[in-house]
Amino acid sequence: MNLTKTQAWLWASGALLCASGIVHIFIWTFAQGQWEGPVSLRKPILFGLSTGVTLMSLAWIFSKLDPKRYDTFLIPLLSVSLVLEVALITLQYWRGVASHFNRATLFDASIEWSMTALILFASAIIFNLAARSFFKLNAPNDIQIAIQGGMFFLVVSITIGAAISYIGFSLIDQGKSPTTFGSSGVLKFPHGVAIHAIQLFPLMAAGLAWLGIELQKRIKILKLSIASMCVFLLYSLFQTFTGRARYEWNWGGTLLLAISIGFAAAAMIVGLRVLRRSPAKKENLSSLT
Repeated sequence: MNLTKTQAWLWASGALLCASGIVHIFIWTFAQGQWEGPVSLRKPILFGLSTGVTLMSLAWIFSKLDPKRYDTFLIPLLSVSLVLEVALITLQYWRGVASHFNRATLFDASIEWSMTALILFASAIIFNLAARSFFKLNAPNDIQIAIQGGMFFLVVSITIGAAISYIGFSLIDQGKSPTTFGSSGVLKFPHGVAIHAIQLFPLMAAGLAWLGIELQKRIKILKLSIASMCVFLLYSLFQTFTGRARYEWNWGGTLLLAISIGFAAAAMIVGLRVLRRSPAKKENLSSLT
């Protein structure tokens, strides 16, 4: 198996999961399925689309990494493990039972443990790819920063996901809801904040290049945007683990949110100033593909 075929595993598995998510969107639309709750079409839709897009993003990032001999078996294992993970989540929906925090029967418990093992295995491989992205990347400086920022947040999101899973089972043992911390903290909030930076920052870099913004300004905008997301992630963690709803007002949370908005505003100002000084022109984007 050569590296082109290795990369194809990520593209194919990502496309398969996205297709599954889209099929379930049609089912939800025409069958008027339930969206909220532990047994809902939200699970196969969001996990299918989110995991699928992440796998395809990793396929693109993989093309920028220096190849390793072990990639020829590591990458297919990553693809298969995440496809199986989403398949088990989807299976539980069609069985009419919760896919997470469900050990009601021996079969449900075996699925829960299998999902945990699969995601831990996949996470270890993703951590390997993330670590490699901070060394040598075959990409321009702005794309390197975009990839590194996205991979950093993906690793953080996975880590938070593992933490909230542990906390969720602890809450169940206390007879509480596994999705709510304190009175109103939404445990999945910080996990969701970080997980799709892997798509956001490379797309932002591509858009800035298309607008004709020079490299150094693109780098500055990206760094300000990454800083904004870092602070917003801190905000989401603060809100959650002080038992507050996502946007419940308080002095600490408001300060963090204001700082995050400030960084984002600074990034926008830099971009707008550049565009006002010179007419936008398309830059060669061949380095992005």
